[in-house]
Amino acid sequence: MARPAPRSGILGPLLGGALAALGGFGLSHFNVFGLAAPDQLAEVTALAQRLETAVAAIEAGQAGLDNALRQEISVLADRVTAAEAAPGVDLSGLADLDARLQAIEALPPGGDASTTALAAQLADLQRRLDAMPTAGANTAEVDAALARLAEVEAEAQARADAAAAAAEAATQARAREVLAAAAATSATFDAELAAVADPDLQAQLAPFAAGVASLADLQATFPDAARSALQVARATDAEAGWGTRLIDFLGAQTGARSLEPREGDTPDAILSRAEFALGEARLADALAELDTLSPEVQAPLADWRAKAEARLAVDAALAGGL
Repeated sequence: MARPAPRSGILGPLLGGALAALGGFGLSHFNVFGLAAPDQLAEVTALAQRLETAVAAIEAGQAGLDNALRQEISVLADRVTAAEAAPGVDLSGLADLDARLQAIEALPPGGDASTTALAAQLADLQRRLDAMPTAGANTAEVDAALARLAEVEAEAQARADAAAAAAEAATQARAREVLAAAAATSATFDAELAAVADPDLQAQLAPFAAGVASLADLQATFPDAARSALQVARATDAEAGWGTRLIDFLGAQTGARSLEPREGDTPDAILSRAEFALGEARLADALAELDTLSPEVQAPLADWRAKAEARLAVDAALAGGL
């Protein structure tokens, strides 16, 4: 919609009336028709010049006042712009000031807004601008808030890291438990081993991932291996007397051997202590007892011993990794 033309101020009509009156006076008194005397003509001419001078002075004063006000408005506009650009300043109160400033700048030259109204609007703008918080104060508050925010973020990150580490530790602990349970049987445990994030443990157990004999299997198969070893011992005991040989012969025929741990260094006593230690799950002690047998007697135990040593290695690796 077209903007209405600005209405003229009160100064225009007043000057127009004065000029009209002067024109009428000139028609009646000026020497246009040769009716006035020369001295009257000079008087009218002087009066017209004075009036023109007065009008020019008034217009110049009005223009100068408008220019001064507009310069003040420009200065205030620069201050508002600087305040908006300052870091950390709360600019929520500038919207109203900006609207008022635009309204003042939009006033047309020579419009109907009076000088008093312009001055009042300028004073209100100055008061609001001076009441705004300083940039330095707001910057300090913002810096303090940002510092506290950084602390809170650091604390939150530390807690998140700790929680993640605890969750990972719990996951790995559970994976090791599952691995130990699987390795305790004679079944394969390669999948359970792969779930454990421990390269050293994986390297130690990889040769046994296809499965090793369980302790129960070793306990169940030891008696047959022990009887075979004892038969070899009885057959190779050349230093035994007739009485001992008779006992050994009967024992070999019946497979009899000591089931309770016995003292002494005979193969039967050694095997009895080894079986007793095995029954208490002391596999290392059982193997230590077997080490005292002669190589000939140990030969029938070789297969069982290899399985027992594999079980011992797996158990030792798991004990060190748990």
